[in-house]
Amino acid sequence: MAAQKINEAHEHIAKAEKCLKTSMTKWKPDFDSAASEYAKAAVCFKNAKQYEQAKDAYLKEAECQTENKTLFHAAKAIEQAGMMLKEQKKMPEAIPYIEKACMMYMENGTPDTAAMALDRAGKLIEPINLEKAVDLYQKAAGVFEVRTAQGLHRLSDYV
Repeated sequence: MAAQKINEAHEHIAKAEKCLKTSMTKWKPDFDSAASEYAKAAVCFKNAKQYEQAKDAYLKEAECQTENKTLFHAAKAIEQAGMMLKEQKKMPEAIPYIEKACMMYMENGTPDTAAMALDRAGKLIEPINLEKAVDLYQKAAGVFEVRTAQGLHRLSDYV
């Protein structure tokens, strides 16, 4: 089963790389299709418990999504790359990926998702580094405070 999933993942990576190639008739890379293939490869690697390869595939998906200017999906892929590090018990290494995803969520205009990602990161690191967990929780609370302040400001415009 695992070997079959790994082979399937490699097929998806080959398809993704083909989507990124240009030629005389194809002038621009197809980042959308490549991102989809990298995502499929990442899931196959994840199912085969090849977490390092899954992380790499998620990061390549994120690059393609960034090229497409779809920041939300790029952030999701980066967050998933961080989760692959969690599966490898590399919590301190996972946190920067989740923080980067949070910044991309904020840039995309989805602060709720950013706060949830920070909360998840805090829960991951809490048993190992309580100080970092508190910092992440405070950042998550800060995201909600900014959103609340913006909401109150908008409300005051109409009153």
